[in-house]
Amino acid sequence: NMINCRYLSLPRDKTDTLFLIVTCTFVLLPFASHSAIWISSVAGLLIAWRVWITLSGQRLPQKWLITVITILLTAAVYLHFQTWLGKEAGVSFLILLACLKMLELRTRRDGLSVIFVCYFLLIGQLMYSQNILAGMYSVLCICLLISTQIAIQYHQLTPSLLKRLSSGFGVVGLAIPLTLVLFLLFPRFQGPLWGKPQNLTGGVTGLSDSMEPGNVAELALSDQIAFRVKFFGATPPASQLYWRAIVLDTFNGKRWGSSISGMSNTINLQQQPIALTKLNSITQEIIMEPNNQRWMFGLDRPIQIENVSNNITSNLTGYLEVRSIYPIQERIRYSVISNLNSALNGKVFPSELYKSLQLPEDYNPRTVQWARQLRQQHADPTQLVTQVLFYFRQQPFRYTLKPPPLGRDHVDDFMFNTQAGFCEHYAGAFVVIMRAMGIPARVVTGYQGGEINPIDGLMTVRQADAHAWAEVWIKSIGWYRVDPTAAVSPNRIEHGFISSFPERSGLLYFNQQTWISQLASQVRLRWDAVNSAWNLWVINYNLDKQKKLLSSITGIKNPQAVQLGIAMMMVASLMAAVLSLFFLAKRTIQSPLDQLYEQFCQHMRNQGYARQPYEGSVDYGERLRPAFPNNQELVDFLSLYTKYKYGKSYNASDLNPPDNLKNLLKLCLQLVPSNTSSQ
Repeated sequence: NMINCRYLSLPRDKTDTLFLIVTCTFVLLPFASHSAIWISSVAGLLIAWRVWITLSGQRLPQKWLITVITILLTAAVYLHFQTWLGKEAGVSFLILLACLKMLELRTRRDGLSVIFVCYFLLIGQLMYSQNILAGMYSVLCICLLISTQIAIQYHQLTPSLLKRLSSGFGVVGLAIPLTLVLFLLFPRFQGPLWGKPQNLTGGVTGLSDSMEPGNVAELALSDQIAFRVKFFGATPPASQLYWRAIVLDTFNGKRWGSSISGMSNTINLQQQPIALTKLNSITQEIIMEPNNQRWMFGLDRPIQIENVSNNITSNLTGYLEVRSIYPIQERIRYSVISNLNSALNGKVFPSELYKSLQLPEDYNPRTVQWARQLRQQHADPTQLVTQVLFYFRQQPFRYTLKPPPLGRDHVDDFMFNTQAGFCEHYAGAFVVIMRAMGIPARVVTGYQGGEINPIDGLMTVRQADAHAWAEVWIKSIGWYRVDPTAAVSPNRIEHGFISSFPERSGLLYFNQQTWISQLASQVRLRWDAVNSAWNLWVINYNLDKQKKLLSSITGIKNPQAVQLGIAMMMVASLMAAVLSLFFLAKRTIQSPLDQLYEQFCQHMRNQGYARQPYEGSVDYGERLRPAFPNNQELVDFLSLYTKYKYGKSYNASDLNPPDNLKNLLKLCLQLVPSNTSSQ
C-alpha cells in the first residue's frame, strides 16, 4: 500500500517514466546470464542513474555527455567482440542503446523509441533460448510493453497501475486467436529464420571426437539433455541401453581419436551378412538436441536410419556410426533401427584390423609387458578378455569422477598405481591391453542408460549419461562389445549414473524415500513432459507438419506456400469478422441519468415531437417551449438534466438517478397530453 500510494502521489510524467524503466528492466533481465559482465554492469548503472534522476527531480544529462558516453560504449563493444555485427555484438549494442535512450526521455516519442528497441530485444531473447519458460517470459514482457505503450497515449487521465496492466494484458489476449492462426498457417521455410545457422560452438557441451582421461567425466557434471527416445515396442533392459556415437581407433599415447573423416567409409547395408538383419532389432525415434557436431545417436548397433527431419542428410559409416553431412545446429527428429546383438559379424577389411592393433612406441611399458605375459598363459581370445575383466574385479579399482592425476604413461599409472578412474580410464586401458595381446580392439563413446518418463513414455538421455566402452575383434564372433566399467561398477550399467554417484543427484534426481522427494520427482517428470511436448509441437513445428495439418483439414495433398497463404488469409479474415461482430454486438450500457432522458425523448417522439440527431438537450428544449407554453416542468426537466449531465455536481456512473429529476419526468409524462397532434 505504501508503494502504491507513493506511485500515485508522483506526477504523471514520473509515473510514466518509472513504468517504462521497470518494463525495460524486465526485458533486459534474461540477458544478464548471456552478456559479458561489463555489459550487464554498465546497463545496471545507467538504469540506476535514470531512476535516481526521476525520483530526485534532477535534470537529465546534457546531450554532449550522452554523445560522449555513446561513442565510448560503441567503441568498447567493438573492442570486445571485434565487430559490430552478429548476435552477441548486436544484442549487446541494443542493450546499451535502450539504457542510453532512457537518459534522454523528454517526449512521448522518446518513450516509444525505447519501447520499440525493447521489442527487438525480445527477438534477441529467443536467439538464446526457446524453451517454454522463455516463451512465457516473452509474453509477459510483451504485455508490459503494450501496457506502457498504451499508458503513454493517455493525455488528461492518470491511469492506475492496475488499469495500465489490464489494458496491456487485454490487448494481448485479443491477439491470441489471430496469433494461433498465423503460427499454424503462415508459410514456413526450411532452415533457420535468419537464413544462416547460428554458431553454437561456445554454448553446447557434448561428446568430442577425441578422448583422453577426464573428458567424459566432465560431461557427468552436466544435466543438459542430449536427446529423447521413443521406443516402438518393449523398452530394452538397462544392460542393452548403449547409445553408439563415435568409434575411436587411433591412439598416440595420450589421446584417442577417429580415423574416419567426413562421410567416407560409408557402408552398403544390403551387402552386409545376416548379423545386420532385423531379426533381433528394435526401432527408436530420436529427438536430438543441437550439438554443433555431425554425429547422431542410435541404440547399439544401428543398421538403418530414416525419416530425418529438416532435410538433414545422414548415413552410416563403416564403423556403424550415424553421421550427418553438416553440423547439427537445430533440434532434429529421426528413426533408427538397431540390431541388439552385442557381436557384429560384418565384413572386416584388413586395414580396419591393422588400425585396431596399433600402439605408440615407448608408452606404458608395464601394461604392455603384463599383457604379453598374460597372453602366453591363454591362447583363446575370449579367455583373455575374461581374465582382464577378472583382474579389474579382483583388484581394488575404484569408479570415481575425481581420479588422481596421471603421468606420461597414464595407463601404467592407472593400472598399477592409482587404480581409480571414470569410464574412459577403464575403456582406454582395456583396449591398450587387448592390442598389446595382439587382439584388435577400439574405443566406442556414446551414452549408456536413460530415464523413462511415465507421463509421456519418452526416455531422456542426459550428458551425465555419457559413457565409453570397448569393442574387440574375435574371429569366431566378430566385433564384440565389452564394457570394463561394468566389471568395476555394475550398478552404473544396471541402475544408471546416479546409482554410482548419489551425491550428484542435485535437483533432478531424488532418492524416493520421503513424500517430499516423491512429490518433487512427480513435478519434475511432469514438467519435463511439458517441455518435451513444447519442443515437439511448438519449436519443431516445421513445414512438413504444417503441410500435414492442412492436408488433414482440406484433403489437399502436399499443399504449397500459395495454398497455405490463402488458407491463412481466409481463416484470419473469418476470425477477425467473428471478433468484430462480437464486440460490435455488445450493447452500450446507458447510465441511469441517460435512461431517464431516453424515456423522455421516446415519450415526446410518440407525441410527434421527435428529437433530431443534431439536437442537444438545450436546443431540444428551446424547440419544445413554444409547443408547451404552460408546461414549465418540461423545461425544468431538460434544464436539470443538462446540469447533471455536463456539470460536476453529479456522478453519471451513479446507479441511483436524482429523485428530483425522476419526479419531474413523472410530471412531464402526466402533463403532456397523449393526444397531442403532430407539429
